[in-house]
Amino acid sequence: MTGLTINPALMTNAAGGFTATSEGYVQGFALDDPAVRNELAAGMVLPSASSPMWGGMAITESLPTAGTEADSVMSILALATSQANLTGFTVFNQSAAMFQSAQSPCPLAPAGGGINFYRLGSGARIAVACSQAVATALAASAVNVALYWDYTNQLLLNAPGGTAINVSLLGVVTAGTAQVVSYNSGTGFATWNRSGYVAIIKI
Repeated sequence: MTGLTINPALMTNAAGGFTATSEGYVQGFALDDPAVRNELAAGMVLPSASSPMWGGMAITESLPTAGTEADSVMSILALATSQANLTGFTVFNQSAAMFQSAQSPCPLAPAGGGINFYRLGSGARIAVACSQAVATALAASAVNVALYWDYTNQLLLNAPGGTAINVSLLGVVTAGTAQVVSYNSGTGFATWNRSGYVAIIKI
């Protein structure tokens, strides 16, 4: 009897994922909370979307279109464009069948693909990306400080960028030790930036 020949893919842990200088926050993950876990909802990325989705993005939710998406029981998700149509935030939590590759290790949900989300008012605590300047500016802020969203770059802002969003600030990583998504629109690949900045918001 001969042995089986296999060629497994090399698997490694995330570089820096277990260092003493990391707070462990990753963009797009909701913090564990038994009080809100049943508020997690499943959604479908708008089939005509021109770019994929990942955790930590501001979205607007709509019902399926009759005749084309009517068989779907999930909400249809598109990127929010202003506070007026912002209804929630996407999360990686329990999202299945997202695409990854050696060139694009960050999970992505393509047009027509599935991704989970929390609605505003759910009470979910989510890590969202922000710049170093914003992280520094938000340090020592009150939890009810006015916060804004950059709908183009999918980042939290501390200065007027339209109308303030209805969220609370619960924490911020100012040391550049959080893991955030780095998306290249030219290649369509997404990698992890492990020297990023995040804020923890309650939505």
